[in-house]
Amino acid sequence: MGTAADFPSDLSERSVKEYRSAWWRLRNIYFIRNETGERVAFRPNWVQEELLDEMWFFDLCLKARQVGISTLVDLFLLDVCIWNPNVAAAIIADTEEKAKMIFVGIVKFAYENLPEWIKHGVVVEEDNRSSITFDNGSSITVGVSIRGLTFQYLHISELGKIARYSPQKAEEIRSGAINTVHAGQFIFIESTAQGMEGLFYELCDKAMKAKAEKLALTPLSFKFHFFPWYLDDRYTLAEEYAGRVLISAEKKAYFEKLEAELGIELTLGQRAWYVVKEEIERDLMKQEYPSTPQEAFETSLEGKILAREMAKARSEGRILPRVPILPNVPVNTFWDIGHHDPTAIWFHQRVGPENRLIRFYKNSGYGLAHYINEIRSHNYLLGKFYLPHDADHKRLTGALMGKSVVDHLWEMGFTTKDIEVVPRPEDKWRDGVDPLRSFLVSCIFDSENCGDGIRDLDNYKKQWNAQLGCWRDMPADDDACHGPDALETGARGFAPPPTTPRRRRSIPRRSHRTV
Repeated sequence: MGTAADFPSDLSERSVKEYRSAWWRLRNIYFIRNETGERVAFRPNWVQEELLDEMWFFDLCLKARQVGISTLVDLFLLDVCIWNPNVAAAIIADTEEKAKMIFVGIVKFAYENLPEWIKHGVVVEEDNRSSITFDNGSSITVGVSIRGLTFQYLHISELGKIARYSPQKAEEIRSGAINTVHAGQFIFIESTAQGMEGLFYELCDKAMKAKAEKLALTPLSFKFHFFPWYLDDRYTLAEEYAGRVLISAEKKAYFEKLEAELGIELTLGQRAWYVVKEEIERDLMKQEYPSTPQEAFETSLEGKILAREMAKARSEGRILPRVPILPNVPVNTFWDIGHHDPTAIWFHQRVGPENRLIRFYKNSGYGLAHYINEIRSHNYLLGKFYLPHDADHKRLTGALMGKSVVDHLWEMGFTTKDIEVVPRPEDKWRDGVDPLRSFLVSCIFDSENCGDGIRDLDNYKKQWNAQLGCWRDMPADDDACHGPDALETGARGFAPPPTTPRRRRSIPRRSHRTV
């Protein structure tokens, strides 16, 4: 067995020195297929260069589409395996097709196009459909699920999609593959955003906060990288075409806000490209080509039940840092009562035509008294409790055994006029989701006190049918459903007080008689 470091005698001293550098090799000796399928020398683009320069042990990359992170990382793993003995590397993809493309189109293609003296130095000992093993003891395994093995280098591609469509697989990755990589070894996770939930969002949220707070990284900390569309030179239109694109006043305001907040200057070509691309991508534009990390996570719409209503609330300025609470207006509570899962409560005031949502509370593992104490702790003028249909059901186990939630509320001093039990919808989609959507049109949210509830509404999604590969018109039963279910209770149960029409001043009839 030889090694890649067995340099040919005709290599100059300078060349030997260059070949000893992994950073030089990644910029000079590998070949890839470009977008049209041609064999070309790999030369890192701006994203790849930045990742090479900023690389940490655990790297977490939120990106726009097609910026080339997978290509760089997989070449890096190949390079490590060729130039170092006994290295175990793994690549996890979101689909079988993507795994095959990475294995054949990147890893094997790059190896096969190396200089002959390197391939003679490190020979392929075993090559099957999902792994390649070299005679120096190093190997690369590729698949959609990799269990029971230990790796020193791990690349997870499109973790956002894995977490969204296969949450169980994402949890296997969390508990299995990620835990096999120890301090001083390397993990690369890259993905487009897929909403404010799941493993990828959790990791990004923690890493973004650490970056914002300028916390020192450890070898087990994820370093957050963000690659927006406007830094990519490809995402622009030539001046001769850019002038033909109509940029609306709304879109001009969006670009100006970005420039002010980020300290950037967008060219006419970039603005025009964005407008044209958005006509194609539509609701997916900010997910696939984000300008900020927050925008990327907030606007993932596919399969999200209330995506349009929440986007409208944001565009109309109905999600505010604080919403004033009027002390003389009753505060209603809208409930979703959990048995073995969370209980969720919205605090609501009706002010004119506005449904003001001033607070949200969600917790689990507590009895009813805990939630009543939480409600009373805010010293609001209490209105009605709007409870779901099962609040009338007698419980067979637990603290309420033999009693219903309503029974228990009566014992705590509440009366019939304080409580309204909202019947169960006959059809969840027609009689539950549709009224909720209609109700949201008039809602104003206090983002500081309703953050978890807003996140639930953003993440309220349809069930995924894995067999048919499509979304069902039925809400998924997950942690995000409790906030929407509680608000749906209010949407179906609450009726605004009737407005008293102004009485017309009566004008006495004039007599035709003369006095």
